[in-house]
Amino acid sequence: MPLDRVEARSATKPQHPALLFLRRWLANPIAVASITPSGPALSNLISSFVRREQDEVIVEYGGGTGAITKALLDFGIPPSRLYSVEMDKELATYLRGQFPDINVLQGDVRNIRSLLPPQHIGKVGTVVVGIPMILIPLEAQRQIVDEIFKIMPEGRQFLAYTYSARCPLKRKALGVEGKRLGFTMANIPPASVWGFTRK
Repeated sequence: MPLDRVEARSATKPQHPALLFLRRWLANPIAVASITPSGPALSNLISSFVRREQDEVIVEYGGGTGAITKALLDFGIPPSRLYSVEMDKELATYLRGQFPDINVLQGDVRNIRSLLPPQHIGKVGTVVVGIPMILIPLEAQRQIVDEIFKIMPEGRQFLAYTYSARCPLKRKALGVEGKRLGFTMANIPPASVWGFTRK
């Protein structure tokens, strides 16, 4: 069936998250990167490295259909302290429906300081990057990374997960230090979680 007919059908009835995720991948494979949502093993691995002080919030880049979002909530992040940034309008709408108590921000993560409420600038405990950084050109990577460090307290690390066997960022060019924090074969596809700090 042509993609435009699939799009039309989906507007009339709710979609299973995996089907919605696949459809949005078909519409923009570079932005979505994987054809399936993150599984429980990856979600739990990411959550285990999240840090948040009492007065801080968590920001997720690329909420998708909410697999990581749910894990963060299950981990104990209060919904009001969780911000999920999603560029895709349909996925953002889906996230709002599935998680009405979290804060869904639709837009480009390079503009995070204009999307996030000003009182949270500098009070983001952890940024969880779920967008495919490895596919993003260096200059755009630089913009994203620079903005991340401007919304977190000094010395914090942000997390990024990738389905590639190599580091998703050009560390030397970006002036960051990064290390693989964990790996899971139980995800489809297998995935790694990396932590990055500013040198």
